[in-house]
Amino acid sequence: MRVILAGGGTGGHVYPALAMGDALRERGHHVEYMGDPDRLESRVAPERGYTFHPLRAPKYPRGGLSGKARFAFSLLGATWRARGKLKELNAELILGVGGYISAPTILAAWTLGIPRVIHEANLAPGLANRLCAKVASLVLLTYEQSGPRLGGPAVKHTVGCPVNPKVLQGDREEALAHYGLSPDQPVLLMMGGSLGAATLNAVALAAARMQDRPWQLLWITGPRYHEEASRDLGQVPPGVALVDYENQMGRAYAAADIVLARAGSSTLSEITALGKPAVLIPSPNVTDNHQEANARGLEHLGAVMVFVEKGLDINRTLDRITQLLRQPSALQSMSEASRAQGKTQVAEQVAELLESTFGK
Repeated sequence: MRVILAGGGTGGHVYPALAMGDALRERGHHVEYMGDPDRLESRVAPERGYTFHPLRAPKYPRGGLSGKARFAFSLLGATWRARGKLKELNAELILGVGGYISAPTILAAWTLGIPRVIHEANLAPGLANRLCAKVASLVLLTYEQSGPRLGGPAVKHTVGCPVNPKVLQGDREEALAHYGLSPDQPVLLMMGGSLGAATLNAVALAAARMQDRPWQLLWITGPRYHEEASRDLGQVPPGVALVDYENQMGRAYAAADIVLARAGSSTLSEITALGKPAVLIPSPNVTDNHQEANARGLEHLGAVMVFVEKGLDINRTLDRITQLLRQPSALQSMSEASRAQGKTQVAEQVAELLESTFGK
């Protein structure tokens, strides 16, 4: 099959798309990527060997009839351009992963009669997937509870969130050597997602400045915040590795004894697949506060600890992390609870489902 991946904007959309794309390519299918030329997918997809087709599309305006009218005309134009590209590529299947850029490609495929699959990574579906579900041929869910929020006649399958197998293959000794960290102290991995997160960087800065810190810090700032973080930190203290962006997350996870992160579905899928204990600070700037809902489910199972961003006490957060790292039995318990929720074969299962449903 000639498959087009569509969507993106953030790692939570892009990395699951590429995991599914990789699984399809391994089965001999031809896969290309259509997305925003100014967002993450335009850089990451070509790095992974995908032909990238740029498409610009409007974001949905939050108010005003005139803005919504302009949006409708802009979406129509983007859909028309996507239609032309899909015809040129002889596309046979579209796999949309959400983000506003996925909508015109899915809609264009609908007008052409090309099969359309969408994957929803989060508990609360975004606007693009809510629209695309109405014309989808098949809907793939990470959480079964998302199903009623996605209308349309398509069959829905709960499959989970795909994880890149390479994320699971890091070597701890090699990772520690790469980052210049010692094997004699535990490591906290702090990451704020593909773009970074100001609140998590504030926690990491306080951690890096701690006196007599009994653990090490692997701090992935995100490219948006790296210059500011480097300036605020000054000379990097011993036991701290400062990284702007990591495109080999398997290495970062291999170095970590515990993870401090947001609670996007893609991140949680990686953490649970690896069985990593985690402290989560969900982003409040998401649809229906779905990150906290994601995180609370894992907290209830004993796999993670959750702190709410509003009114966050940074010192208390760091104290709890220190206490956890001094309690190997507690970390082991969290690790086991996390791993029990992990799914490592989602991408392969999706590829098999798409073959059986749409293959020739």
